[in-house]
Parts: sequence; C-alpha cells; structure tokens
Amino acid sequence: MPAAPLFERNLLVPMRDGVELAADVLRPADGGRVPALLNFGPYHKDGRGGRLAVEAVHRHFVARGYAGVSADLRGLGSSGGISPGAFAAGEGLDGHDLVEWIAAQPWCDGRVGMWGVSYPGVTSLATAATRPPHLQAIVPIHASSDLWRGVAGLGGTRPGFWMRADWGPRMAAYNLMPPQWRDRGGRWERVWSEHLQHAQPWLEAFTAHPGFDDFWKERVIPVDRITCAAMLVGGWRDLYADCTPRDFALLGGPRRLLMGPWKHEFPDNAREAPTAGLREMERWFDRWLRDCEPAVEHEPPVRVYLQGQSPRWQAEAEWPPRRQQPQRWKLHPDGSLVDREVPSGECLHRHDPTIGMASLVWDPWTTALDPALPRDQSSDDARSLCWTSAPLTAVMELQGMPLADLDVQASALPLQVVVKLSAVAANGVSTLITTGWSRLDAAAQAPGRLALRIPLRASAWRLEPGERLRVAISCADFPRIWPTPVDATLSVLLGSSAIELPVCPTQEPGLPAPQWGPLQPGATASTNDLGGTQGWELTRDLMHDGVRLAATRSERIRIDGSTQLTIDHAYGASVAAAHPDQARMSSTTTVRLTDAVGHTDLVCRTLSTAGSSTVDVNIHVDGQPHWQQSWRFGPDADG
Repeated sequence: MPAAPLFERNLLVPMRDGVELAADVLRPADGGRVPALLNFGPYHKDGRGGRLAVEAVHRHFVARGYAGVSADLRGLGSSGGISPGAFAAGEGLDGHDLVEWIAAQPWCDGRVGMWGVSYPGVTSLATAATRPPHLQAIVPIHASSDLWRGVAGLGGTRPGFWMRADWGPRMAAYNLMPPQWRDRGGRWERVWSEHLQHAQPWLEAFTAHPGFDDFWKERVIPVDRITCAAMLVGGWRDLYADCTPRDFALLGGPRRLLMGPWKHEFPDNAREAPTAGLREMERWFDRWLRDCEPAVEHEPPVRVYLQGQSPRWQAEAEWPPRRQQPQRWKLHPDGSLVDREVPSGECLHRHDPTIGMASLVWDPWTTALDPALPRDQSSDDARSLCWTSAPLTAVMELQGMPLADLDVQASALPLQVVVKLSAVAANGVSTLITTGWSRLDAAAQAPGRLALRIPLRASAWRLEPGERLRVAISCADFPRIWPTPVDATLSVLLGSSAIELPVCPTQEPGLPAPQWGPLQPGATASTNDLGGTQGWELTRDLMHDGVRLAATRSERIRIDGSTQLTIDHAYGASVAAAHPDQARMSSTTTVRLTDAVGHTDLVCRTLSTAGSSTVDVNIHVDGQPHWQQSWRFGPDADG
C-alpha cells in the first residue's frame, strides 16, 4: 500500500513587501524533487476553497509524481496583509513570488504549473503575465483576463445579479470569515483581527465603479505577455464564454483551447457532455513540466463543442476558424429574418424590465438544474421584438461572434439594447444561442437616431434543416444586468438593421475528430463534502406584472476531524414592469464554523437598489457578540 502523501499546513511565504501569505503543501511521501502545481485564490485554502475539489485534484496529481500547493490571497483566509480588493493588479506579483518560492524549495525540481477554476484561474493568468522564470504551464478553467468584459460591464451595462446578489454578497461574507485552521501560537487570531479592522466589502467597488474607469482598466490582465504554455478551458454557458476564446487568441506561447457546453463546472463533472478535462490537464502538465506526452504539440490546438440538436465535438486549427464566411441577415418589417434586402420600416418596443428571466443558463449556481430546462426563450420572446427566419433547408454551422448592426431611436435615456439569437425548433421551442448588450447613456449619446454595432457573445452552434433562426430585441436582461430606471420606448429602424452571422460551411479538412481519455469525476470529489441543497424559484405577479427570483444554496464541509463549516446563502431579485426604478436585489449569507471547543457564527445581509447598496455583518463567537459593521454606498447612500 503506498505511503500517505506528506502534508505541510500553513507555511508562511514572504512576498517582496514582507507580507506573508499562507500556503499548504501536499507532496509525495518519498521526499523526492518533483514538479509542483499551484492553486491561488480567495476561497480559503482551509475551507471550501481548498478542502473540496482543489485538495482532491492535488491528491490526484500527487499520486502521479507532482506536489500540490494551495495558497490564500493577500488579506484573506490565513494569509497576512490587507486585501486590495477583487482582482487587484498586485495579485499577479504575489503569484509570481509564490511560484519562485515553490521552485526554490528542496522538494521541487524547479518546474511549476498553475491551475484553477474561476478566480484561481484568473490568478494563473495574472501570474503568467508577470513571466515568473519557473512557471512552465497554466490551465485556467472558466476564467477571464477582463472581468469588466466578462461580467461586470456587459456592453457597458451595469452589473446585476452576479455582482449584487450572488457572488458579490457571498464574498462580503467569505472575506470576513476567520482562518479555518487555528495554529497553537494564536497567529490566526491576529490575522483575523487585521482582516476585520481593514474590511471593505468588494460589493462597494462594484457599486462605485459602474463604468469602465481606471479601477477596471488596471484589472485587465495583459494576456499578450503570457509566453508559458497555456491550456484554456471554458464553457459556452459560462460567465466567461466570450472571454476564454478571446484570451486564447492573444496568447504568445504554446496554447490550447477547450470549449464545452458547460456552466461553471469541472468538465469531468458536467451535467451536459462530461469530458475528460482532468486527463487533458494531466497531458498538458506532463508535456511542459515533465517532458512527457510529446503528442500534445502535434494535436489540433482547438477543440470546440458544437451545440444544437445534433451536438458534437470538433477539432479546429484556430478559433474562430479562418474559413468563416459571414452572412448578413436583415430584419424585415413583417417580422421575418431574411438574407436579402428589405424595405424600410419601424418597430416600437416599450421598455419591459421583467425580460430576461428565461435566460438562466448564465448562472453558475444553477448547475444542478437539468441543462435543457433554462434555455427556452419563448416567454421572453413574447415580450420582445422578434424576427424569425423561414425553416432552414440545409445545415448551418455557426462558430464565432455574431454582430448586430442596428439603427435605433430612444424616447428617453438611459436605455439598454439587448439582442438575443436563438434556434427555434419545429415545435416552437426557442433555444438561446447567445446574447449581446449595449447601454445608451444620456452622458455619452445625443438624442436622435443612433447606429449601434453590438457584438454578441462567442458561440458554436449547429442548426439542422427545419430549424429557424430568431433575433429578439428588448431593453432588459433582468436580473443579469441592472434595469435602466426610466419608462422609455425603443424604435428599431428597418432597412439597414441586420445581424451578421459567423457561418462556417464545412469542417477544416484533414483534422481528426477529438479523442478523449476516460472520465474521472471521482478524482474531483472529496470526502470533505458533506452535501448541500439548492433551490431556484421564479414567480410572476400577474396583478402588478412583476417577476421575482428566489434562490438558495447550502453547503456542509468537513475542515478536519473536529471542525465543520456550514454556509447558507439565500438571494433574490425582483422588479415590476411599470417600476424599473424600484428593482431590488438582496441576500442573506449565514456561516457557522464549529470545532471541538466552540463555534463562530457570521451573518451577512445585503440589499441593492438602483441608487445604493447596503451590507450588514454580525459575528458571534460562542454565542457572544464579537464584531459588527454596516456599510452603505452608492449615489443615494447619504439620502
């Protein structure tokens, strides 16, 4: 029976400015020099961020002759210092110092890789852009170099549910949790006290910076500086579906792109088209950290999943494919979508802020739902302006980024223009392919006729004969983006308004179909996961023509033999058609950390309206008040 891996907990790694970050190291028992893999993120290496999939993946790689290192971001978890905010520019420099520290350890052979899902994937991009000498390869999964483009400012719109009800509020709670490993010397108490003393919810920045200002610009990672080997993994149904292919195109070293039909989930565990993502990680790291798997370099660099009624994996030499032949389809006054010239005309749409609830595919926390359930757009289509093509007579393959060219007029500003492209089956089900957004702001646009060029998110889709294409235009995508507050009418002027489709007629000749290794879903599962529940409920108020989303998520995690972490998050959003200015998003996050001697309880409540956000946090230790703080920010915070 092989010996258990060596586990070194809470090693303190000095950064260039003297701040010490905390890291755990898992490595083979024989004590030999091996390559190492780093996961660097904000989700607590001793809690849900480390004790679940990260530790399981590291154990998988340790069994194959690697070391696994998990580290907390500055000012979070068990790391010292003060958090500079979400996705701060300095995270890449801290990652650089961690990589070089790892390479210098006696158990490391000097070759280091990085990987991570979501935020830890972002830090791998940020670190690689600083070019640490010993960083050989990275595998970012569901990550982005530009968070403004990916989620915070879709087409210049203002962030909604993900930032102000789901992830943003959850991080307000997570960032205030105590270190979940308590050293005997009491360092954890000093670190926690420092974190609480300088606490500032990340939600504040999302409210304070609604435009692409210096705050967001300095957080854009210069991906074109990355020269180490990079395999990017993304999902067409993920937050960063548009960003992952874009980042791939900018990489300067050996590269690979893997795009499946996934949400924010590990490929081996995906609800739809599960794929051997872990095996692909192994092959990538084996090639660049161990000089094995030479075939990797000679395989097609791109593997994309063509969605649709007859889905399939396809290899490509590049993305988007060079053989792409864009087709321009016009919006006809009779409601049809045609590939010919059309007469002039005008269609009017009154702002309806309740549109958007049908596109739940974007939300990473809904992965427990059957993947077919949240895609039918019919209810949103019925409230939007729609143009639908005749049934297709041949297969149409789309790979790339559609573009909507629209001539519009708005009766009042601000107003948003949302464009959705769907595939309509013979039975009338309208399945979302992709979406694009644009914000018309009184400060940036003069009244009158406007020519808009709206990019829709990248996608890959195969339409079958008999299916129809549909373009739907509205002024809302709630709760993904925050609704504009005024009751306004959008005029779409026809004749020149059109959508350009990235049509790819045939597969690249000579490229073999992708071949996959065995699925390994158990390799990312952890015995520390004690289970949880999820709820997702939509209701429509017929009396007041309003919509409400109520969601819940609970998690139970074993930290060690005597410590357990419980996290419950209830979050929601609501808006009425006649009152877009009264939209609300709220959340309550409850955290309990129980160990052999007591328990710590944290409750974080948030409320966001059009003009302000509030965060209220209460922490009790063994039933006694320990810390309390309230924040209110936004234009109406002093009102």
